[in-house]
Amino acid sequence: MYADPQITKLGIPTMARRRYAFDEDKIARFQKEGRGQGRGTSYKPWLTIQDVASHGRSHRIAGIRTGRVHHFLSDIERDAFYQFDWADTVTDIREQYPLDREYTRRIAADLDIKHPRDAATEIVMTTDFLVDIAYEGKLRQLARAVKPASELEKPRVIDKLEIERRYWVQQGVDWGIITERDIPEAMVTNIAWLHPYITLDQLTAPYEGYYQEKARLLLRALSFHPAITLRQFCLAMDQKLAMHVGDSLLLVRHLLARKAISCPMDTAITDAWPLRQFQVPTDESRRASG
Repeated sequence: MYADPQITKLGIPTMARRRYAFDEDKIARFQKEGRGQGRGTSYKPWLTIQDVASHGRSHRIAGIRTGRVHHFLSDIERDAFYQFDWADTVTDIREQYPLDREYTRRIAADLDIKHPRDAATEIVMTTDFLVDIAYEGKLRQLARAVKPASELEKPRVIDKLEIERRYWVQQGVDWGIITERDIPEAMVTNIAWLHPYITLDQLTAPYEGYYQEKARLLLRALSFHPAITLRQFCLAMDQKLAMHVGDSLLLVRHLLARKAISCPMDTAITDAWPLRQFQVPTDESRRASG
């Protein structure tokens, strides 16, 4: 909804402003709803895409690691998530994680800077990602802020990030910043292409287990034709397995998403690649379907 410029000049809040503004009642309601609490499938982000004014760059994506839908407020957040969700060492991803407001207030006071606020209310600050990692038999946590590189030139942004950094240092958690310069474009493009096919549950099948059965047959045939292209292989398998055109490529995407097949991820995957680019790990049987 567009605000009348004359109304805006008078200082009368628009409908959009009322919807997205924060006050103490709204903060209390979010806390009662369990925002920022839980782990895995039960975690509820402090902010969802419904809570922030959209500029067309918000995303909802089902997570592989968590089994729940994640909410992202920018393309960079989405791309960073794809990397975290793809990594085998990651066990949990919590986006829009709220920081204890009493702690952030104290830090802001120590720094002699203004605490982030919305009108008269000091808001609950959030970290874009809190990630659990299993590394060398131990659980570690990473806290990451995600910002466009251009934002890091703004003094007020730097102030807020310093509050966030000190907060996590006090918690003993590794903290850092991710910008678009840290996102490997080809890898993220590949993950985004594979990500929707981690499961086959969304497909309508002639009978239960149909696509899982075809995936296993396709996987067995893959290593016998190293010189032909992925496109040629998929067209041949569509015909051999009596599937619709395109089904074999869909199943290759599924097998790659489940890591029953591996391939170079630092270059954009194309169906012109020879099959020798796609390798079958020795433990593929446990990942071949799902």
